[in-house]
Amino acid sequence: MPVTDRSLRPFSLSLRPTVYGLLGLAVVCLVAVLGLEVLFDSLRDEVEASRANEQARLFVGDDIVRGIRGVETDLYRLVATSNDAETARVRHAIDRHIEAIERDLYVLTRGGTVERRLPLNLEGHDDMKVTATYQPPDTESGYVMESIEIGPQLATMVKLADTLEYLVLRRSDCESRQHFKCLQVLQPELTQFLKQLPASMERIGENANRLYFSSSQHMRELEDDLGARRGHLKLVEKILISLVIVLAGVIAVLFVLRLNQTNRRLEGALTDMAAAKAEAEQASRAKSEFVSRMSHELRTPLNAIIGFADLLEAEPLLPSHHNYVSLINSSGRHLMELINAVLDLAKIEAGGLVLEEISFDFADAIEDVKTIVAKRATDKNLDFVATVSPALPRYVMGDPTRLRQVLINLLVNAVKFTEEGMVSLTVAPNGGDIQFAVRDSGIGMDEQALNRLFQPFSQGDDSITRRYGGTGLGLVISKELIEAMGGAIEVESVPDVGTCFRFRLPLKPASTPVGTATVVAEAAVEAPMAGLADGRVLLVDDNRVNQKVAGAMLDKLGLPYDLADNGAEAVQRVRETNYAVVLMDMEMPEMDGITATLHIRKWEAEQGRTYLPIVAMTANALQEDRERCLAAGMDGYIAKPISRKTLQDELSRVFSKKAEPPRAAAAQPSEEPLMKDEVFDQEAALEMMGGDQDLLKELARMFIDNSPQTLGELNAALVAGDREVLKRSAHTLKGLFATFASSQGEAIARELEQAAESSSVTLERCRTLAEGVHGSVDALSAALARYVAG
Repeated sequence: MPVTDRSLRPFSLSLRPTVYGLLGLAVVCLVAVLGLEVLFDSLRDEVEASRANEQARLFVGDDIVRGIRGVETDLYRLVATSNDAETARVRHAIDRHIEAIERDLYVLTRGGTVERRLPLNLEGHDDMKVTATYQPPDTESGYVMESIEIGPQLATMVKLADTLEYLVLRRSDCESRQHFKCLQVLQPELTQFLKQLPASMERIGENANRLYFSSSQHMRELEDDLGARRGHLKLVEKILISLVIVLAGVIAVLFVLRLNQTNRRLEGALTDMAAAKAEAEQASRAKSEFVSRMSHELRTPLNAIIGFADLLEAEPLLPSHHNYVSLINSSGRHLMELINAVLDLAKIEAGGLVLEEISFDFADAIEDVKTIVAKRATDKNLDFVATVSPALPRYVMGDPTRLRQVLINLLVNAVKFTEEGMVSLTVAPNGGDIQFAVRDSGIGMDEQALNRLFQPFSQGDDSITRRYGGTGLGLVISKELIEAMGGAIEVESVPDVGTCFRFRLPLKPASTPVGTATVVAEAAVEAPMAGLADGRVLLVDDNRVNQKVAGAMLDKLGLPYDLADNGAEAVQRVRETNYAVVLMDMEMPEMDGITATLHIRKWEAEQGRTYLPIVAMTANALQEDRERCLAAGMDGYIAKPISRKTLQDELSRVFSKKAEPPRAAAAQPSEEPLMKDEVFDQEAALEMMGGDQDLLKELARMFIDNSPQTLGELNAALVAGDREVLKRSAHTLKGLFATFASSQGEAIARELEQAAESSSVTLERCRTLAEGVHGSVDALSAALARYVAG
């Protein structure tokens, strides 16, 4: 490609002036064509005006000829008159004809308008007026002789008319007196006059006809001249247009050559860019795949280590053995934190970081952080002070998990690098944002250390790494998370004095609180797991160690279980036995967990079987893996290594969502508090209403009355397959559940809303979620009815 470019460059440079010259010539030709068109239009208008004038002259000549013929006709009529009145009338007509001829001659020599009336004999129209306007040219005198010759003839016609009128009147007088001798004398004179009349009129008519003929001849000459000029102009116009077309073709060819040259350069650049992009994407995919695979490979043995250590901690052990187990557990969890940090960094670099935007209890989130950090600070004999401004809202919109992660990273770092003194956390409003400040009295940093502070795997210096440990990933991840949440972080530090990290986040106040799985989990702690589960648990995993760990945890929870080594075996067992829940590993031989779940969901739909909850167990901890599980129809997700509490919380959530509250709860007061915790948190709802019970009861009645209509819209959307309406209905119900602090209903409504929005989730899955929403609405309606009645 570069060789081609070098060979074309001189050609392109040499073409440039040629192209501009041809373009200029084409413009000149085009302007000439337009000028000729204007000239031709002007000439055509001029000739058309001359032609119209000649037509008017023809009209005048014709009118003169008509007038002479009219005089001749009236002279013969005058001979045939029989009384004096008729004679006077005919003579008057002759005078009118002569006057018209005189007027026509005047127009012919001086210019003017000639008018002719034609009899029509139509109803409402006796005659028709025809006019013609003539203007004699200044330089033309071709009709002067005709005018001179015709003018004197008018006097002759008047004389003839007078003579004839005299003879006719004498004849009339002789007849009236019956004087036959007078008639005999008069008759020869009248006969002689009539013999001379045709010759006289013929001479007058010849002059008029010559005038008419000359005018017609001149008209033909004008038309011939116009046609010749039109032909010449058209020829010149065609030549210029052809030249313009040729020049345009040449210019187009030259531009095409240059365009092809540019396209070849662009194609080369695009090819290079595509190759570079493909290489970069391949490297990114390889990196992500490597991180995911390494995570899976590391988590599998680590699952066994932490799981067995967790089980051993619950057993009666010697103090030394208990210490060993505690060390194993803490080391395993430290290694897990390192793996999670590497995974977070990989997701951030790959652009796969997904943040939640939910309403959460801000005070509870800060309290969780204080609980974790305070223990570590106490172990090092440090003072830990957390100050939260009372002006801050209790509920805000954001990602509580990532906020806790950032605060814990910064505070744990502060504790780690502080040997004595104190660590403090200050949270206060700042404009429309919330500002956090983490301050310590530790070792501090110099300017050089600050410059490389937020770089991966980097700390102040090697001595800090050897003395305090750590990977240097926590601050990098915290900075990326803060910026992803729309904030910014800054740091101030003085060696041997301390460090202060400040960051701001745009956490907006939330109007209503959103319950979490904690409520369900707490309720589940009070109730035995076996009481929530209606049947056995199917544990599907190809790794025997994982089977033992998960099996031991299920035994501790009092849940009976069966084992399956792969997805195919799991599908077969589900068809043969009614299970309460399936714990499904994702990576297995023969058939993986995703495929097995799809087979189970298809079998349920075909056979009309009851929906079976399926919870994924996997060492893949990336967001896309969680999305794959949910899209396949799974109901939960547990990342390995699995702890007993995590397993208990997830199973409690699944069982609580599956089970409907007992209808007879009102008759069993001892069970009512548990039902309220699962369905309707009266205290939280009243707090949102400012303690106004009447308002809460009014809203409860509205929910009971309007919920059937909302459910009807939801059902109609499911039947029509209208995801947009389904999403809107689920969103409405989610808000209603939140109003009454119904965390269980809100959670399943949110899940239905997300499923309706995602085209990858099947409508069958949406129908299953909709059934859960129906159950939650019925349960909340019943609870609200009891509250209103009480």
